[in-house]
This record gives sequence, C-alpha cells and structure tokens, in this order.
Amino acid sequence: MSLNKIEEQVVGAKEGYAGIVKQGQIVRLTDLEGKQVIDFVVWNNDDRREKLSASYSRSRYFAPQGSEYLPRNTIGEGDWLMSTSCRPLMTILKETAERKGVHDLHHRMCNRFMMNVLGGVDVDGCHEIIGKAIAPFGVDYTEVPDPMNVFMNYPYDRDRDGFFINEPITKAGDYIEFRAEMDVLVAFANCPEDITTACNAGNCTSVKIEIFEDTEAEPFPVLDHYTWLHQQLRERGRPVEKTGL
Repeated sequence: MSLNKIEEQVVGAKEGYAGIVKQGQIVRLTDLEGKQVIDFVVWNNDDRREKLSASYSRSRYFAPQGSEYLPRNTIGEGDWLMSTSCRPLMTILKETAERKGVHDLHHRMCNRFMMNVLGGVDVDGCHEIIGKAIAPFGVDYTEVPDPMNVFMNYPYDRDRDGFFINEPITKAGDYIEFRAEMDVLVAFANCPEDITTACNAGNCTSVKIEIFEDTEAEPFPVLDHYTWLHQQLRERGRPVEKTGL
C-alpha cells in the first residue's frame, strides 16, 4: 500500500464535515485531544437511497454455518460498514485506541429535541450539524441514517439492564481508518453534547479528517448485494444454490 494524502482538514468542536470519497480511498479520523465522539454516516454516492445501516453492520457477518445468531454490540478492525442493501460501503482498516471496537451502533444521534429537553438549551445536535454539512450535496436532513458513533463508549450494563454512556477511552492522536468499497458520500458531526452525558467527557474538542489515495490500488467492480453475497460465500467454500432473485 502506497498512500498519497489528498485532503486534510481540522474540524472544530461542535462542527461538521461532508465530502465525496472514491472507491479505494482511505478516510482517517483522528481524535486530536482525546475523548471526542464522532457521529459518522455514509451514502452510496451513485444511489443515495442506499446508505449506512448500523443494525446490518452489527448483525450481518460471516459466522460459521449453523451457528447461533449472535448480533454484535459493536464492530472493529476488518469489519464492514454495511448498507441498507446489505453490502459493504466501507471497511474498517485500522484503529489505534488501546481497546479496539469501542464504538456505538445502537444510539440515534443527538438533536435539538434532546438538547432542549435534557440540556435546556436550543442548539444544534449531531443531526442538525450533519444536515447542514450534507445540504450542499443535495441530501436532506430527513435522509440522515442512524450513525456509527465512532469512539462512543456505550456498553451494556447487565446490572442496570441497559446501555449507558461512559467517557470515551481515546487518547490524543488516536485514529480510525476506513476504506471506501464504492464511491461514497461521507459526513460526520463532531459531537456537541457536553451537558447531560459523559459522551465527550464534558469537553468537546476538534478532530481531523484525512483522505488518502492508495496509488497501488486497482479498481474493482461494485456488485449488487445478491451477487456480492454469493461471491463471498464461494470464496469461503460455502456455495449456496441461487433461488428466487
């Protein structure tokens, strides 16, 4: 892999970003000061009706045939960000945090409802921040999917029977990298919640986005979800006879 940086931008506290990432390019999100959550969303740039599915990303992976159905609470290195058509939009290549996979794919992003009701302030949440970032690309606020809450520490607590927000574990300089499996529109909000939860340890800070081009990468066909599924099964020595579609 030979990487050539084509974009770098520091995104300030409580601000957002949106941009087009081409197939094979790599997105690196860096927590500059530590303990900052990034609400990250993705669309297929050629058909924006297809977008990130947090639930498919957690629950659709190649488990052994016949094994128990066990949706995961999170994803990490080597896992896909799956679309609403159940095919990969991006792949997580690398995480540098001390513990891998500390992200959330259960919790809807904060918004003005939450800020008003819980915080008593009428300010933008992640939903509004992303909505403003994607507007120049012709995507409406109402089309924002549930996010991957990057670096959000949101474990399940058995004693209290629920998910509860803890401070992030990231340190200054920790980052995560994604590779685009097709041309995508990516957007994120640098989470502004610093009043009611431990989401950002009470102190919202800047993050950095870098986009790299792999000069050695070869383009590859983007398959429809059904063809992609059966290709993956064959590669794993698990061919299934196609019926129906």
